[in-house]
Amino acid sequence: MPGTRWTRWTARVPHVVAVLPWILASAAVIVLIFLLVTAMVAVFGHDRYAEHGPGSRSEAVMVPGVPVATTSVLPSPSPTRSRRESGGRPGDAAPPAGRPPAASRSATPSASGSPSTAPPSPTPTRLLNDDDPGISYRGRWAVSRGRPFGDHRDDVHYTVHDGDSFSFTFTGTGLDYITSRDPEYGDADVWVVDAGGRPVRQQRVSARADRYLPQQTVFSVRDLPRGTYTLWAVKRNGVYFQVDALRVRG
Repeated sequence: MPGTRWTRWTARVPHVVAVLPWILASAAVIVLIFLLVTAMVAVFGHDRYAEHGPGSRSEAVMVPGVPVATTSVLPSPSPTRSRRESGGRPGDAAPPAGRPPAASRSATPSASGSPSTAPPSPTPTRLLNDDDPGISYRGRWAVSRGRPFGDHRDDVHYTVHDGDSFSFTFTGTGLDYITSRDPEYGDADVWVVDAGGRPVRQQRVSARADRYLPQQTVFSVRDLPRGTYTLWAVKRNGVYFQVDALRVRG
């Protein structure tokens, strides 16, 4: 009987050997299908951030003169009256008391005593890329370069962590915050404070859109008395929060 069992087993070996290539081929097809599905998800899965650089631990942001917002309610409005009360554009800070707005000051008389008729020179502007050394990033930020989506200089700084922030100190009369809009982007709290830390403008902005829209101005402050100001922006929700460029108005 033992000899008979051995004979039956050895008789099955050729069948097993014959089936083995089919088994290996089936396993290879399954692996190939898995790799193709993974590649399609990577291509069509809305991943616009190919580079993920290391970052530091996220920190709570303390804006001078402004408490950290812990809910969707913004800090109390600035005591400075808005231009809506004084007949100007809503949301813009009014000039300090005792100083007339820049647009209402008379032109300096010429040597002959008649008013100057020369047209005012246009306000100079500077467009700064997201990698400008004057921009300070706090939290776990990364950089995405070589982007074919129409971003300024084809790169952005971005983060996925709520509470991460950036700040920028500038001298001029205004500033535009430029980023992209997208269904996966959320809200951010933005402040502008003067050199003394007093709030000049504060606003919750949204970068949501039905589709990806590059180089969108989501926050703007203009017509400030020329001076030194600091802009702070803090990610509050959404998947991505990014910086593409800042436009400084002189």
